[in-house]
Amino acid sequence: MSEFDSDSEPSQFPATRCADCGALYGHEAFVCRECSSEEFEDAPLDGSGTVYARTTIRVPGSDQQGEEPFEVAVVDVGGAESVRVTARIEDNPEVGPEDPVEFVERRDGVFYFEAV
Repeated sequence: MSEFDSDSEPSQFPATRCADCGALYGHEAFVCRECSSEEFEDAPLDGSGTVYARTTIRVPGSDQQGEEPFEVAVVDVGGAESVRVTARIEDNPEVGPEDPVEFVERRDGVFYFEAV
């Protein structure tokens, strides 16, 4: 399990920040897109988010067979300083654009949010 997969407080989203230029990432980064640095630090964000877009996956890839159908959304998370990430939405297939969601966990490299 990488440091990025580690448990964080339920209300915090595990973002990373470039240690050299301060660029913020909602995923594990290895090379900064802004300055090419390879130095990063943890930058937890508020786990509250807003759905930007969503869809239902009915025919998943081979590694997700048996989990269908499930909801996937693009979520803006973090408040004033935010990142946009792709995530699974748990327990509410009716969530839509501009609906509030809360970060739950990162499991097997996938971010999970739930409707608020």
